[in-house]
Amino acid sequence: MESPQHHPNMVPFTFALQNKCELPDIARAKSYLSVHDELDEASGNNRFNTMVLCAAVLHGCSLNALKSYVQRYRGNEEEFSAIMRLVTPVLYCAIARNDRHMIDLLLEYGVDPTGSTGKNKIVPPIAFAVIHGHMHSIDTTEIVDIILSAGVYPKTIAKDMKRIARGLNLSQRYALFRASLCPALTARELQSAELHGVKKLIRLPHRIIGQITAVDLLPKYILEHTAASVDDPEPMVIVFAGPPGHGKTELAQQLGALLGVKQDTVACSQIEKDSELFGPKAGYHRSLEGSTLNNLLAQNDGLCSVAFLDEFDKSSSDVCEALLTVMSEGKYIDRRTSKKVDCRKTIWILASNLGDEAIAKFYEKEMKHMKDSEKATTDLNPLIIQLRDMFKGSWGEPFESRIEHVIPFFPFSPGEQAVVAHKFLRKDARNARKDIDLRPEVKRMMGHCIISYVEDGPLCAYMAERGYHRSSGARGVKREAKKVMAAARKVYNNIPERVDESLNDGPFEKLEVKLAPSGNNKHEVKVFRKLEG
Repeated sequence: MESPQHHPNMVPFTFALQNKCELPDIARAKSYLSVHDELDEASGNNRFNTMVLCAAVLHGCSLNALKSYVQRYRGNEEEFSAIMRLVTPVLYCAIARNDRHMIDLLLEYGVDPTGSTGKNKIVPPIAFAVIHGHMHSIDTTEIVDIILSAGVYPKTIAKDMKRIARGLNLSQRYALFRASLCPALTARELQSAELHGVKKLIRLPHRIIGQITAVDLLPKYILEHTAASVDDPEPMVIVFAGPPGHGKTELAQQLGALLGVKQDTVACSQIEKDSELFGPKAGYHRSLEGSTLNNLLAQNDGLCSVAFLDEFDKSSSDVCEALLTVMSEGKYIDRRTSKKVDCRKTIWILASNLGDEAIAKFYEKEMKHMKDSEKATTDLNPLIIQLRDMFKGSWGEPFESRIEHVIPFFPFSPGEQAVVAHKFLRKDARNARKDIDLRPEVKRMMGHCIISYVEDGPLCAYMAERGYHRSSGARGVKREAKKVMAAARKVYNNIPERVDESLNDGPFEKLEVKLAPSGNNKHEVKVFRKLEG
């Protein structure tokens, strides 16, 4: 691919994938310098050098170094945008490095996630991520999620599907499916989201497994509230209602991360008094320590933050009473300093298991038979009314009336259960791939090891069937994943040689996990050592 529409402030370059899906060898021009010194020296040139930046990314430059180089050419925004549309090769190099932060930054700068730079067409970045990951036994699922969340529509890569299908893992197949369900924002919705700093919330469907209605409703509620509160901010109170292990905590954490604000969690199950929630008042013993909630509010005076109150249904009436004023008026007094705190922009998320059975029954009757594409349009009003009545009876009418929205969390479908299992397996595989490190403060003996999952769909469905229950959600599936990892560690430890850090310089140890017949039409998970040759 030659620079398709040469820009006067860019060094001309050529770039082509070898065999349509492999990066070319991009050597450094001045290998006698450190990567960062070479990039720093190149930034003195008035013309943007795409290939120098590609070489730096492939040879280990830091995120800050990449950012510093690119920012050097950001004097004129129109000119900068034109340059960014032509530096697609850097995106491919960041994908090859499997660096999600670099990819995030490049997409934020305006690099096209479809890989289009004009008339020249090569394998799209998302297809390259899958193929490259498969060829090098690297999990590129997060990269696929990031590219999809940038607005790449799955059908745009349909012509490449035959070539990438073999490399797709279960989570990537699910990500493509979920992306196909996400409606595009209207021009004004997108403008409003950008104006109020909540555009990144469109990434939520790519961060959460299942909970289609929750990830559809939450961004809408946040945007509506933010837009309506411009002139007169007021706190937002939302209840996440549903059984444990179905994504309530994760969604709250992702909300804070995508909004770019501070988020903290308060475990309410053991809190009965005002002082346990906010800390002792000034002058009392240990008052200078404050509390998790007190300090979150005080440190974000006048700013948006996310307060996640976990297991709120186990809170006492005293706790509800203590929260009523701060949630209603957005006024608070820091327990450590007695100073006034403006928390009108605080987003309060209350996680509750109250109403679990009502949610389960509604799901069985109204939603279980639906296609995923239909679930987001389900009329939830009858269920919400029922849940609000329960909250009113448990927390009191004054407190319930302050709740702006109730978002129910439903049981995982069998397919979602399998993806949850795969998520845990992927995490274990990432940890096993890290270098062996026998230092006392690390003690990673099982390392430099590639764990692959053969036919991951049936394997994860089997694990989900054994571990999932709607009363515990992902927690039971996690136990099954721990069993798989224990079996993998047993095979690893049965290798005769002692483990030494010098093994990091040799080939990877390779293990395969597969679902194998065990007789009587039954199956079991087995782990095998994969020997080369």
